[in-house]
Amino acid sequence: LFGSLVMAQSLNLKKFNFKPGEEIKPSFEAGSDFASNAWIGIIPSHVKHGSESENDKHDLTYQYLKSKKKGILTYKAPIKPGMYDFRMHNTDSNGKEVAHITFVVLDKSGAMLSIDKHVFKPGEEIKLHFVAGAGFASNAWIGIIPSHVKHGSESENDKHDLTYQYLKNKAKGTLIYKAPTKPGKYDFRMHDTDSNGKEVTFVTFKVK
Repeated sequence: LFGSLVMAQSLNLKKFNFKPGEEIKPSFEAGSDFASNAWIGIIPSHVKHGSESENDKHDLTYQYLKSKKKGILTYKAPIKPGMYDFRMHNTDSNGKEVAHITFVVLDKSGAMLSIDKHVFKPGEEIKLHFVAGAGFASNAWIGIIPSHVKHGSESENDKHDLTYQYLKNKAKGTLIYKAPTKPGKYDFRMHDTDSNGKEVTFVTFKVK
C-alpha cells in the first residue's frame, strides 16, 4: 500500500509484548468504503494471510467496526503464549484482509527486547537491550529480519536475517547492531536456539 491508501486502512500498537490476559488497545483507521460489518480479530500468526473467510475460521476474538472510520478498541491478550496478529477486514461477507499487526504473548521464560528509539538512519548504530529466557540454549540468537517475513519459525527467520548475534548464555545485556542500509520496516527477533528453535519475542523499528 502506498500514498494515501496507507492512511486509509491501518493498525497500530504502542507496544508489542503482552502478558497472557493483559489488556491490548490497538488503534485503527478504516477504509472509506468499508462495510458496517468490517471487523478486526485476533488470529494466530501462523494462519495464512489474505482471506477474510479463512481468518474467520481461526479468530480467537473479534469486534465489528460499525462504520467507525478510526478509533481505539480494547481486547484481552490470549492466554496461550505465542505470536498473534490483529487483522482488519473490509467486510464480514466474503471480504479480504486489508491490514495486520503482529504482537507477542510472553511465555514464562521472561524473554524481552527493547530499544531506546524506533526510527534510525541507514547504517546508524542501534543499542538493543535484551533479557534472555530461562532455559535458552547457548546458541540462542537475535537477528534483524525484514518485518514482512512471517513470524514464529526460527528456521524461516534464519533464511532472511540480515545480521545476527548469539547470546552465549548471557541472561541479559546490550548488543550493538548497525541499521540496515535500505529504508524500510525491520524487526529484532529473539530465538531460543539455533537448532530448530522458535521465535520467542520481537521489537520493530524503521529505517528512513
